[in-house]
Amino acid sequence: MLDAATASANDAQMLCEDIAQQLFPRAQRAPSEAILASTRLILQNLVQAIEAKLGTSSDVATPLSWDMLSRSGLLREAALLEFALARMAEHHISQRLETGGAAFLTQLPNRLLESDDPLVAECARKLLIAQNAAQIRSPESFLRQLPADVLHLLVWRVVAVFQMDGSRSAGNLIASGNQLLAAHDEAAAVHATAAKLVYFLPEEERGSLLNPKDCGLALYASGLAHDYRLPHDRILRFIDEEDVAPLLLMLRGRGHQAQAALAIVQHLRGHRSDDHLLPDLLVQYEALDPEAARSEVLGWRLAAAPVWKAG
Repeated sequence: MLDAATASANDAQMLCEDIAQQLFPRAQRAPSEAILASTRLILQNLVQAIEAKLGTSSDVATPLSWDMLSRSGLLREAALLEFALARMAEHHISQRLETGGAAFLTQLPNRLLESDDPLVAECARKLLIAQNAAQIRSPESFLRQLPADVLHLLVWRVVAVFQMDGSRSAGNLIASGNQLLAAHDEAAAVHATAAKLVYFLPEEERGSLLNPKDCGLALYASGLAHDYRLPHDRILRFIDEEDVAPLLLMLRGRGHQAQAALAIVQHLRGHRSDDHLLPDLLVQYEALDPEAARSEVLGWRLAAAPVWKAG
C-alpha cells in the first residue's frame, strides 16, 4: 500500500505536467501522430540495440527497460529527440532523391574515389561506406550513427534500469557497457565522415557543395553545417520540416539568386502543400541582404546547442 500510495502521489504532479505540455506547447507546430510514432520507434530501436549489446535483450518486441526509461523521464533528452527527428528527415529526403543510377555515380563522393590525394580518396570511400550502412535503418544501424556523448548517456541509463531490477550482475552490466562504448566509432558515422571530407575537400571542388544534385545529401548538409556552425542533424531537419523559411534563409546567406534557390528547394523538398506561398517568399528573398541573412543564421547555433538534463 505504501508503494502504491507514493506512486499515485507522484503521478498527480506528473499528470499536471503532461497536461500542461499538451495544452500549452511551446513549438508553433504540434507534432503529428506520425511524428510521435516514428520518434518512439527510433528510440525503441536504440534501446533495443543497447540491450542486445548488454546481453539483456529478449524476444519481446518492446525493449525490457523501455517502460521504466519512458516513465521516469530518462528519454526526455533534446539530443536524443533531435537524433530521432533527424533520422526521419534524412529518410524522407533520401526517398525523394534519386539514390542510384548514373546521377548517383557522378556525384562528388564517387568522383573523389579517383582523387590524386589519397586522404581525400579515403575520406570519400569512408563516406560511401557509412551511407550504405545507414540505409539499412536497423537498431544496430541507428546505434552506429549516434554521437558518442549521447550514446554514453543512454547506455548508462539503460544499465541503471537493469541495476535497479537486481536480476542481473551489476559488474557484468558495467563491463558490457564499457565494452560497448569502447567499440563505438563515431568517426565512422555519416555526419562525421561527411564533415571530414568537407574539411579536406580540394578548393577546386568546393563549388560542388553549393549544389545538392552534384554533391549528394550528406555532403550538402555537412557543407551547410560547416558554413553556419550548426549541427548536421539540425540542418537535415531544416531541409525537411514543414516551414521552408529556414532553408531559404540559409540559401540567401550563401548568396544564391532566387531561381537557383527555388531549384534547390524543389529538389530537396519535392512538392509540399504550402508551395503556393513560395512566390511571396521569393519576393522577400530577393529583397533580403545576403549578409543580413547569414548573420541571422549564424545566431541560430546558440539555440542548437544540446542541453543535458540531470538523470
